[in-house]
Amino acid sequence: MKNGKILIYGANGYTGGLFAKHLLSKGIRPILAARSSKVERVGKELNCETRIFNIENAEDYLSDIDVLANLAGPFSITQSDLIKSCLRSKTHYVDIAGEYAEMANAFRFNDEARRVGTVILPAAGFGVVPTDIAAKLACSKIKNPISLEIAYATNGGASRGTLKTVLKDIQKSGHILENGEYKIAKPAQSEIEVTVFKKRFKAVYNPWRADLYTAKISTGVDNIQTYSEFPGFVVSMMKGNHTWLRNLLLNRIINLLPEGPSDKQLKKGSTHIQAIAKNKKNEVARIEIKGPEAYIFTLIYLDKMISLILENESKKGCLTPSELGTEWLGKINGVEVK
Repeated sequence: MKNGKILIYGANGYTGGLFAKHLLSKGIRPILAARSSKVERVGKELNCETRIFNIENAEDYLSDIDVLANLAGPFSITQSDLIKSCLRSKTHYVDIAGEYAEMANAFRFNDEARRVGTVILPAAGFGVVPTDIAAKLACSKIKNPISLEIAYATNGGASRGTLKTVLKDIQKSGHILENGEYKIAKPAQSEIEVTVFKKRFKAVYNPWRADLYTAKISTGVDNIQTYSEFPGFVVSMMKGNHTWLRNLLLNRIINLLPEGPSDKQLKKGSTHIQAIAKNKKNEVARIEIKGPEAYIFTLIYLDKMISLILENESKKGCLTPSELGTEWLGKINGVEVK
């Protein structure tokens, strides 16, 4: 460990600002960084050191940093260059990416991370941590699981950046894992009914989910399907309808929306997750998780993942969240696991 310093890249964004305030509330003063000088305003407001740099030359600013938390999306643009910079500066890297392609990209750097002795954790937010842990726990309850079904629902708002990312590729095909092979799958190609802690919701197939990649590594299961709850009009767009509405939202309406959920939405929001594992004997194991609003949950996960990385110096390479442990999740205030 260098000195325990945490640098938040993208600290001038919605989630970056929330995480900075979260760390400060725990007595941890992060360094705030971004591509834009706008981060200086955030630094003055929070009384934190700031650094301004592009992703291409990040290593020049990381020599004294233990962990870089990349909260600057889209991760398809920022992830690779920042990982390379972290490998050169021997800095641990975490982000909150949540899609299959981003996991596949990050794990390309596994061997190099092992060689230099750093950790890459490309899934440290709500988008993957609880579902990966749920998948791991479900598979541990039966012998020789062969299939996994993972589903989640959120109650709360979304940031402008998240909305843009989702809508941009809303009709793009993704993947499904069948018999160990990744095959092409369409958005909302199937639908299931889910009950988690008495909350019932319909979820449609989400072919972009990071769990398709991370759960395979965490559990070894060769058949994985991933489902998410979406509003009805979004499901319709996933199926190729209402292209005009998608374009209107992307080009005009999103920029008029608030930067992210309000304080009221953050306090009242909730998350529900389910993982179901099955084996050839048709034995079934189910894990349900209920927790706070997704952005609040992300702050908790990021904080915990970083702590676990710094505490476990023997861990190296590109990791999935459950590889850093599972037992801690049920001990978090406001989280229930059964």
